[in-house]
Amino acid sequence: MTDDKFFSVPVTLSSEGQRRFTIRSVREAAWILAEKWPRFEGSAFMRALRACAASLEGRRPPTHARRALMLAAREAQLTVDRA
Repeated sequence: MTDDKFFSVPVTLSSEGQRRFTIRSVREAAWILAEKWPRFEGSAFMRALRACAASLEGRRPPTHARRALMLAAREAQLTVDRA
């Protein structure tokens, strides 16, 4: 099993009328993408899944997965609060 990688700054995602999620790590990001994402489609969504896998495997830094998550959120029309 791979170790989790934590973001230096958590990402909070929300959509109108839906629950907010604060994501603190790559493993949490992967879980949100796989289980709670509003649309399981789109190029940014697929890149975010691959970025999380690469980061968990140690091939890319957590910042790569964090950035990909935020781009996927924009694609899915979610609100991103970076602080």
